[in-house]
Amino acid sequence: MIRVYTISKGRIEQFKNPPLEDILEYNNIIWIDLQSPTQQERQFVETHYKIEFFTSQELQEIESSSRFLETDETIEINLGFVFSEVELQVQNVTFILKGNILFTYRQGDIKIFGEAVRRLKSMNTETKEHGLDIFLTILEARIDGDADLIEGINRKLNQLSKELLSQRSLQQDLLLGIARLQENVMLLHETITEKQRVVSSLIRIPEFNKIESERLTIIIKDIASLLQHSQFSSERLEYMQNTFLGLVNIEQNQVIKIFTVVTVVFMPPTLIASIYGMNFKHMPEIEWIAGYPIAIALMIFSSLAFLWFFKRKKWL
Repeated sequence: MIRVYTISKGRIEQFKNPPLEDILEYNNIIWIDLQSPTQQERQFVETHYKIEFFTSQELQEIESSSRFLETDETIEINLGFVFSEVELQVQNVTFILKGNILFTYRQGDIKIFGEAVRRLKSMNTETKEHGLDIFLTILEARIDGDADLIEGINRKLNQLSKELLSQRSLQQDLLLGIARLQENVMLLHETITEKQRVVSSLIRIPEFNKIESERLTIIIKDIASLLQHSQFSSERLEYMQNTFLGLVNIEQNQVIKIFTVVTVVFMPPTLIASIYGMNFKHMPEIEWIAGYPIAIALMIFSSLAFLWFFKRKKWL
């Protein structure tokens, strides 16, 4: 699917899946968006506008040169956009700025793009007819989406924290929930850091800094704020995990303590029973009439004596 956006006197118009030949006839094109395009659509855009999108292998690379590339004619950007279905996932999106036109390439639908289009139609873009404005609008929408995801993670964090403090017996699901949130926070932190590097690189370009200096500065501050929140969430999750493991150790120590006490309490009766269970011929106590009840009483007394001693030492 291919979408073409033109701008005239501050008004943005969208053309969805137009015939490829008609695209060349449009005036004031500001944005060409390729969503899961066919090979023909991709080749058409690359050939007629003399650009080259990242390959699938380049999209997976993490080097700075694979994320932001500045040439004499283009600015090529590869960003990971987080989206949520059941678990957070990352989808790479390619942005290419050439002249005043922004080219985007993505696989599948990303809701942030629809939000960006709504913002563009509601904004006064009469004095902003540059693809950089489109890119920054998409980036701002993505930053707002990341902020919502962090807020959602914090709500889950509060819920897990209450469960951790209220549960008397710790459950494995609680630890798995903490681990999942840690993975989500790390994923968000990684993608937000990518955006910070990209915007920092854009600020250093004199032309872009002149056009959108104030806006780029605000975006940098917003990204820094998100990084602080994600870092705080990560530290809080680590604290919760340590608390969980500490409580598990306490539970294990209690169990081991009970087994130790039971073992020690039954040691004296076992010793007495072992002595009088020996088969020697000459054992004076065997001839006693009260020998058996005395041995039983001695076993009970020795056990109770140890229990009393443990209670007095507050080991129970």
